[in-house]
Amino acid sequence: MKGASMEWRKIKLTFGYQGTAYYGLQRQTNGPSIQLEIEKVLARVLQHDTVIVASGRTDSGVHAREQVAHFRTTSRIPAERLIPAMNTLLPDDIVVLNAEDVPMDFHARYHVVEKTYRYRLLNQPIPDPFLREWSQHIKAPLDLEKMRAAANYLIGTHDFTSFCSVRTKVEDKVRTIYEILIEEYERDAALPHQGKDIWLTFRGNGFLYNMVRIIVGTLVEVGKGKWQVDDVKAMLEAKNRDVAGITAPPHGLYLWKVEYRKSPDV
Repeated sequence: MKGASMEWRKIKLTFGYQGTAYYGLQRQTNGPSIQLEIEKVLARVLQHDTVIVASGRTDSGVHAREQVAHFRTTSRIPAERLIPAMNTLLPDDIVVLNAEDVPMDFHARYHVVEKTYRYRLLNQPIPDPFLREWSQHIKAPLDLEKMRAAANYLIGTHDFTSFCSVRTKVEDKVRTIYEILIEEYERDAALPHQGKDIWLTFRGNGFLYNMVRIIVGTLVEVGKGKWQVDDVKAMLEAKNRDVAGITAPPHGLYLWKVEYRKSPDV
């Protein structure tokens, strides 16, 4: 290729996926990944190899309603045409939602200003086989008011050492949580073993490895009565992973939304 056809451009890609069949977003040596599937399809559509850079990784089994990544290309294909072209070739559990040209200095990871995660709990005596890959089943009744009160201790800017994996590589474990919502929805009355759909929503400037899942696991223990509301405050102050709750399973977690600073150029 010569001339303008060799000029690089950058595309911002927004996509969703069901994480059940994958070993996570990031490329793996031992199994399928979301990144590998997207890059294989991009290579076919663009007619050259490229690498996507995502807003952050998600673990095996974790889902995304809206994940964001960028990639560089010399292809002249209009960004909007990538959506149908990629969705025709991608597996059914990965869907491209949007594609747009962005400035070359845009970065899908480093320019994030806010992320929203949601976690789904199915609170009823009997599991629902149709939701086993989409939620965590909790048999014991949960006291949502106590869970909300405990969650209030976590809102704001804190050192979240107690609520992240010991495998977290970053040294600075201070993050800001803007909001934690715990909402309850009644399930369809026609369904057997009717229970409650409980969604926990976390909105913040960033989250450490396993942070949301550890907070969920801790709040569930508060809801069961294993811990008191004030225990969560003590856990936060301890800065010690051993004092907090278990890590909730991945299949109830959804990356819900990724926000970037508004700019006339993006």
